[in-house]
Amino acid sequence: MEKHSNEPAASGSKIENKEMVIEEHHLLSCPNCNHFVSAIDINIDKAIAKCHNCNQLFKITGDLMGKIKQLDFPEPGALIPDGLEVLRLSEELEIDVNWRRAASRSGIRFLMFFTAVWNLILLPFILVAIFTGEFQILLFTSLHLAVGLGLIYYLARIFLNTTKVIVNRSGIVLSTGPLRAPWSKPKRISRSDIRQLYVSKYKSSTTNGRPNYAYALYVILHNTQKIKLLSQMSLETQLYLEQEIERFLGIRDVRVSGEVPKTRG
Repeated sequence: MEKHSNEPAASGSKIENKEMVIEEHHLLSCPNCNHFVSAIDINIDKAIAKCHNCNQLFKITGDLMGKIKQLDFPEPGALIPDGLEVLRLSEELEIDVNWRRAASRSGIRFLMFFTAVWNLILLPFILVAIFTGEFQILLFTSLHLAVGLGLIYYLARIFLNTTKVIVNRSGIVLSTGPLRAPWSKPKRISRSDIRQLYVSKYKSSTTNGRPNYAYALYVILHNTQKIKLLSQMSLETQLYLEQEIERFLGIRDVRVSGEVPKTRG
């Protein structure tokens, strides 16, 4: 699904030759501004191109896609984990993370079970309060009700939300929606501030006094500050994101204390 645009210098002549062929036959122009779209701004696997002149993103259809495929673009690299949509262009890497598909399956099942049990226990109290008019019952159970509603809201976020990760030469931008807090803003990290990325395990909650662990992707800044970039996704998803962001930004992978051992190639 990826278009490997950041190839070593040895492959530069191959990309230039493709651009010359595309330009010679004028195969691809932007539908918005009619500007020529070069080979490095084409994602062959998704049949998508992005105009470098006006930033318009558009689909490539019909016979044109067949002609472009004949130009022998490089094969995709590592397999993309379930729940990720990747668009790699010359100046930008865009990854959409579907929470429901990218999260840990066991984690989702546990959360669904726990949410259902918690709210079913509270349901008789709510019904008694409604049908008897004894609304003080709701007051006494208000804390438990708040937890139950919070669990339902968090479960809804998992099933509905997508996090968009945009990486370019300026840095990383993360935005999540449609369910997010009103005060929540896109997370922006400048490339010049980034020292390293790594995946680590952390305690996300406790059940009957026993810790529950999850995985998170962290960014370490040059001032030693640590920022949690993304969490609660599967280990495979987190490691893939670390690998692709480091590769695009040209960050050499260095072992960090507490980092999860790499299981990917």
